[in-house]
Amino acid sequence: MKQKRCILLVDDKDQSDVIDNIKLKLRNEFDLDFIVIKTTDSELKKDNSEDPDVEKIKNEIKAKIKVKSINVALTDFDLECSYLNGLDIVTIVHDFRPKVDFFIYSGNWNKVISTVVGNTPQNATIEQLVEGVNKLIHANIVNCVGRTDYKDDLIKYLKRNNVESIELRLCSLLRANGDMVFNSCCPKFKGKSFSEIADTIENNPDESAEWIDAILPQTIAYLTEVNK
Repeated sequence: MKQKRCILLVDDKDQSDVIDNIKLKLRNEFDLDFIVIKTTDSELKKDNSEDPDVEKIKNEIKAKIKVKSINVALTDFDLECSYLNGLDIVTIVHDFRPKVDFFIYSGNWNKVISTVVGNTPQNATIEQLVEGVNKLIHANIVNCVGRTDYKDDLIKYLKRNNVESIELRLCSLLRANGDMVFNSCCPKFKGKSFSEIADTIENNPDESAEWIDAILPQTIAYLTEVNK
């Protein structure tokens, strides 16, 4: 059975051909669901302007990932906007899903480095470079690649991480019924929506263990009953 993976992709240009190619190459191994945010779409622009509206983009991302568990995300660094780049997209997504791994791709790495370290690559100090590297690591950025290379690197990443955790699979099922309210065996989570519980499982492993421990006996009891 093919494994399901959900991938968020943010770019200012159409990436349909690349997405189709990735799906074709992995068609025997994965069922891929791409959530695509194109920052230059008309509905994401400021009113009476051709400039992207950051708040609209943020709301669009939030709405589209609300019912999905994201396995990995990708963003172009240069979104052709002076006040929005790929690092801003990482921050926006991590406001909702702080554990999501990111790929950043670009055709101009001098510009990326200058933005990250606050100086040109030629003039950056060791301290600035180290601080920039740490910034990328703490942002869960697993790779920085050329714009034309991200397809192959994503394929390698998916094949390397071809076993999805039980937690992520559970989160996918919870978000598919995200508005339902939990009123069962774990008082700490009573009254929370399934989506809220999924967020807890992904972002707070210590708290999620308590909920999972509570529902496991109910699961076994249900299986025992239907197996009679």
